[in-house]
Amino acid sequence: MREASHRFHALLLALLILNIFSFGMSSAAQSEKVGTNSAGAGAGAGVERSLKEALRREPESFDANHNLGEFYIRQGKLNAAIPFLEKAQQINSTQYTNGHDLALAYFQVGKFSESRSLIQSILKWKETAELHSLLGDVEEKAGNLVASAEEYQRAARMDESEQNLLDLGNSLIKINAFDAAIQIFSYSLGKYPGSAKLRVGMGIARYSRGDYGDAVKLLCEAADMDPADSRPYLFLGEMYGVSVEMADEITKRMAQFVKYHPENALAHYYYAINLWQGQRAAGQAVDFNRIEAMLKRAIALDAKLSPAHFELGVLYSDQEKYREAIDALKRTVSLQFDHAKAHYRLAQLYQRTGQKALAAREMEIHKRLKDREAK
Repeated sequence: MREASHRFHALLLALLILNIFSFGMSSAAQSEKVGTNSAGAGAGAGVERSLKEALRREPESFDANHNLGEFYIRQGKLNAAIPFLEKAQQINSTQYTNGHDLALAYFQVGKFSESRSLIQSILKWKETAELHSLLGDVEEKAGNLVASAEEYQRAARMDESEQNLLDLGNSLIKINAFDAAIQIFSYSLGKYPGSAKLRVGMGIARYSRGDYGDAVKLLCEAADMDPADSRPYLFLGEMYGVSVEMADEITKRMAQFVKYHPENALAHYYYAINLWQGQRAAGQAVDFNRIEAMLKRAIALDAKLSPAHFELGVLYSDQEKYREAIDALKRTVSLQFDHAKAHYRLAQLYQRTGQKALAAREMEIHKRLKDREAK
């Protein structure tokens, strides 16, 4: 149970860092998507020439600067857009669309301080949920999680959209305010009962508070509601062992994960692990060939997926295929040197095969890694 919980929290941290945990697209991400759907290069070049000519004729025109900046925004050329949006902002600082889009562009290129300052100045004369949400994005990216939660709360109070409520709930999880997050998600699901994204958020909040059975149930529901979304499966995949009564349900969802995402390496990996654990727990004979094929498929899709190499090494070791096990575990530590368990198993395998010097070396590495973890 403790090991499964550790794996899950490691995954949760990774997803938070990668900003996958937001589930919906922020306003900045939506803007970026619009930029990638722009017109063809030929037509775009003609429009660009016309806009530049208009600016050449009237360099102090708000419209000329704003329009060229917006053109580059739609093209996804944010760094090119910013100088023209800045010039337009200098000419007319009370034009909301230009100010918002400039703040958004600052955010997207990582100029968080500039984005924050501009948003705060606009909020003094025009307060919108959109701006508070964007400021929440800025504070989150800048690492100010409490300030981010406060801005998402303001956005949700002004506009109880599904996305605003989702952002608020997720931000509360990130600051470990799990009870408050559960309250927000409970309210949100009452307002949007068909939302798979909100169910995932509630599932994560429940898990974080130790309500494992409820968490698994919610994530299974989310996976069934939107099978094309891989995120519920990613969380469920790390939950084997946390809810014995829901183990079969998790395994079924992993089979579904493979069905809907056949090219996803983690789908094959998680299905293999859950099926393997389930067969062991039920006292059934482990279908080694099937598990091996799944793990190899995962590796074929992502050769750098170190957990798949490690589990393949464990699988071979269980069958006393020591040479194959050593090769798989050596590959594991080459990809992830701080994998203490892989070094320990390598030490055992070297000992069993009479390679005492190698066994001693691996055991020493294992000891150093465990000592580092304990500090």
